[in-house]
Amino acid sequence: MKETKIKLEHIVELNHDHVKIKNPDVVLQKLNAIVNGGKDHLQVIADYDRTLTKHHVDGVPAMSSFGVFEKKCPNLPEDYIKESAMLTAKYHPIELDPSLSIEEKIPFMEKWWAESKVLMQTIEFNSQDIKVAVNEAKVPFRDGCEEALLRLSDCNVPVLVFSAGFGNVVLETLKHEKIYHPNMHVISNFIKFDGTKCLGFQGEMIHIYNKNQHAVLNTTYFEELIERENVILLGDSLGDASMSDGIPHGTVLKVGFLNTKTERALPDYMESFDIVLIDDQTMDVFNAILRHVL
Repeated sequence: MKETKIKLEHIVELNHDHVKIKNPDVVLQKLNAIVNGGKDHLQVIADYDRTLTKHHVDGVPAMSSFGVFEKKCPNLPEDYIKESAMLTAKYHPIELDPSLSIEEKIPFMEKWWAESKVLMQTIEFNSQDIKVAVNEAKVPFRDGCEEALLRLSDCNVPVLVFSAGFGNVVLETLKHEKIYHPNMHVISNFIKFDGTKCLGFQGEMIHIYNKNQHAVLNTTYFEELIERENVILLGDSLGDASMSDGIPHGTVLKVGFLNTKTERALPDYMESFDIVLIDDQTMDVFNAILRHVL
C-alpha cells in the first residue's frame, strides 16, 4: 500500500498566526506517521478542563469541574466552600507560575490535594446533587469538540480523558452533553460515598503534574492499547505533555492550548508541545488533523 505524503500547507488550520510550531519537520514527520498508521493504530489522550472545555467565553473564565461542584452543587456547607476557596487562592497561583519548574511545583500540588481530600471528608451531600450541578452549570465545550468525539467514536478510536479535576463531574458532564461514547474512558479523581457521607477520593489523587503511568497502569484501558502505538495528545498545561508517558506508544503528536500568560509561557509550551494554539477556543486544528487520519 502506497504511503500518503502530506505537507503542512495541506492543513490550512495550521497556517494561522495563533498556531505556533517550533519544529515543522518533526511535526510533519509525526503527522505522516499517524496518517499512514491509520485509525486502527491511533489513540487520543485529552485533558478535560480547559482542553475539551473552553477556557473562557466572551472573556469570562469558564468553570472547571471543581468549580461546577463548588458553585453549583446545592446544599454544600458554607464552611466547606470558604475553606476550599482559600486553598485555591493559596495554591492555584503556584500551579500557574511560569517562573517555577514542574519539580518545584509538585510538592505544593501534593499538599493542595491532600488538604482538599481531608476537607472533602467533612461534608455530606447527595450524589444526585452532582447531576443538578452539571445541569445548571452549562459547561461550554470547545467549538468542534462534539464533532471530534463523534468522529473518533464512529471510527472506534480509543479516547482517554485524563483529568486532575473532579471525576464525577467530568463524567456526568460528558454524559449530560451526550458526547460520552463507548470508546471513551475517564481517569480522574472520583469520590466515593457511604449514603450521603463523602468518604473522600478513591485511590491516589491525580494532580496536574502526575498524569503518568502510575494512574494508567493496571487499568482495563491500558490493556486495550497494545496495538495503538500512535497518539494524539491534547492538553492545556505543561504537566499535560507527559500524559502519554505510561502508555506504550511510537509516535506522539502533542497539541497544547496556551490560554493565559502567553508571552511568558510560550517558550516552555513550545518545548513541551509540537503544536501550540494561542487563545484558541476551538477544536479546528484537531478536527483538521482527524480528517486526514480517519
